[in-house]
Amino acid sequence: MELSIKEQKQIKRRDYILNGSLWKVVVSIVLPIALYNLCNYLYGIYDMILVQSANIGEAADVAVLDQIKNMISTIGSSIAGACGILVSRKLGADDIEGAKKTANTAFSLAILISLLTILFIPFGAPFLKLFNTDQSIIDNSIGYYNVQILTLIITTLNVTMLSIEKSKGKTVHLLYLNLVVIVIKVFLTTLFAYGPFENVTNTWLASATLIAQLFMFVSCLYLSFKKGNLLKVSIKSLNFNKELTFILIKFAIPLFLNGFLPNFGKVYINSIATTTYGKMCVGALGISNTIAGLFANIVNSSADGVSTIISQNYGARNLNRIKKTFNVQLIYVTTISIIGTLILFFLRKHIASFFAPNDLNYQKMIVQIFSWECFDILFLGFSAVGTALFNGTGRVKVNLLISMSRLFFVRIPLLLVLMYLVKMDYTACGIIMFASNTIAGIAHITWATIYKKKLKCKND
Repeated sequence: MELSIKEQKQIKRRDYILNGSLWKVVVSIVLPIALYNLCNYLYGIYDMILVQSANIGEAADVAVLDQIKNMISTIGSSIAGACGILVSRKLGADDIEGAKKTANTAFSLAILISLLTILFIPFGAPFLKLFNTDQSIIDNSIGYYNVQILTLIITTLNVTMLSIEKSKGKTVHLLYLNLVVIVIKVFLTTLFAYGPFENVTNTWLASATLIAQLFMFVSCLYLSFKKGNLLKVSIKSLNFNKELTFILIKFAIPLFLNGFLPNFGKVYINSIATTTYGKMCVGALGISNTIAGLFANIVNSSADGVSTIISQNYGARNLNRIKKTFNVQLIYVTTISIIGTLILFFLRKHIASFFAPNDLNYQKMIVQIFSWECFDILFLGFSAVGTALFNGTGRVKVNLLISMSRLFFVRIPLLLVLMYLVKMDYTACGIIMFASNTIAGIAHITWATIYKKKLKCKND
């Protein structure tokens, strides 16, 4: 089948991933993805800032509910991740038709997951209670939670369509699209918070995010369905092909658990901390997690982008290039992590005073927890490097094993020991985040380095 001019350009992009300068390839693929993820992250943190500065609620409520939302979002993002791995691999092997069929099956699954996500709305209050969420948070912010779930329905489809675009390596246009989304979100949120409106709540801020994501949704639909798209999605091509669905789910389940467990761990830690240390500690931990996420989000995004590069080269059986990609990502991630850690550490007191301007005890709590947590960014970066290698080569279960060990053998047991045996104060929450992420990062980078030396292509 003869390819159109637009499709030929997309094939050239594939050749760029397989043969171009890796220093440029990694940046060109990762940067738009990092910005997209940073957008979603900044939505939450900007809401926290406006909630605090405009006096329309409590920043801690937003932080806690965003963690629960992030836990739920891993359902959809796992399908998008599996889609990106498999489509990239087929493109690397020059199987264009196979890549297109996989993309359409993944989009069909994303639609199904989006519809099922609606169930988290009518059962919202009982669901939040399962995680020992403070009743005041439920009473004050159930509207914020409901709108965030509606946003998840849209973002599940968005991340899948973006994953299809990303798998081609054509991500620069996504950079510009994200800038528009940021402008919409910031404009609406600021307008709601400081405009001529009365009785504004944090639900309004969540609505601004929903509107911004709807714009992204319409734009992604256009990109995915337009003529000339090498991996065009079409209504008649949507399917639940038995073989492709099974393969996607096979890859998606470990990806889901690998993303779900860290978020579940945060929510579970909040539940325990609420009982022992109170709501204030949970708020401080949520603020600490969110602020540390500024740079942690960037290094974690590299796993998503670099796995595309590795997956395409794995499909092309280019092992030496995979090993070089690993080294390039490691250098980038280490540099960003160290810079990020230093910036956040020196700003920690200013951050605490912003979120707790009139409460010295609350400021002290935020600083003590955050002082520990900001030092694990480098090790989160090491985990991102290992994750990219294992996901890109299809060894997704390795990442799952490390995530399970981090949560069930380090984070939860260590917290219980510090809390009930050592009788440590709320500082224990920061220590267990640092310790678990550090151990997981060391395990990831060590295992990945050994695996890289023995890397071989297999027919998965």
